Amino acid sequence: MDVPEIERLLSEAIANRPKATKAPLNLYVYNNKIVCGTRTVMPKNARFIAHIGPDTIAEGFGEKQWQLVVEKTFWILKDNRTKEPCDFKQKRKEERLQYSSGIWFSPANGSKTWQGQMLNVSSGGMAFTCYNRRSCPDVGQSITTQFTVPWFTPDGNIQSRKFTRTAKICRVNNENSFLKRIAVQFADPLPFQPAEQNMPNDADVTLLDSAQV
Repeated sequence: MDVPEIERLLSEAIANRPKATKAPLNLYVYNNKIVCGTRTVMPKNARFIAHIGPDTIAEGFGEKQWQLVVEKTFWILKDNRTKEPCDFKQKRKEERLQYSSGIWFSPANGSKTWQGQMLNVSSGGMAFTCYNRRSCPDVGQSITTQFTVPWFTPDGNIQSRKFTRTAKICRVNNENSFLKRIAVQFADPLPFQPAEQNMPNDADVTLLDSAQV
C-alpha cells in the first residue's frame, strides 16, 4: 500500500467517524483497515495511530502532523511483529511504541551490567535485543533496567524521559547467532502510554523508522 492510498483511507476513516458520540475519537489500524472510533468499542489488538480532537475534525491535521500520521500508519501496516504470540496481557490491551534506543540492564543482585537496544515499549513492558551471552538473565528472572522514552508535551514538543524499572523477563528468543530478543514486564508501569500520545508538531520526529520494523 503506497502513501496516496494511505492518505485516502485515513481521510475516509475520519469522514466516516461515529457522529453520535462525545467520547474521544482515535485513528486505529484493525485487520489491515484504518478505522476512526473510540477506545471503548475497539478490539484490544487494534493499533493506535493518533488522537482526533475536535480541533482536528474542524480544521484538519497540520502539514507536519499529517506527515507523521501517514508515516506511522505506513509502518503499522507493514509491521508483522504484532502477530507474534504474547506471554503477558499488557501487549494485547495497549499499543506498543516501536522505538530504537540504548538501554542498560542488570540482574536483581546488580552483579553485572549489560547494554541492549530497545525495540518497542508500552507502559507495562518492553522488548529489546542484547548480545547472546550465556550469562544473560533468562525467562522468569528479574532485572533492573534503565532507559529513556519520548514524551510529547501538550504544546507539541518532544522530550526524553528517563526511567529505572524492575522488570520480569517473560520471553527470550534468538534473534540471530549474535543477538537475543528479550521481552519484559515492568513491576511498576510507566506513568503514561508511550504509543498512545497526541502527535507532536515537529516534523523531524519519527515514531517508526524502517530500521526498527
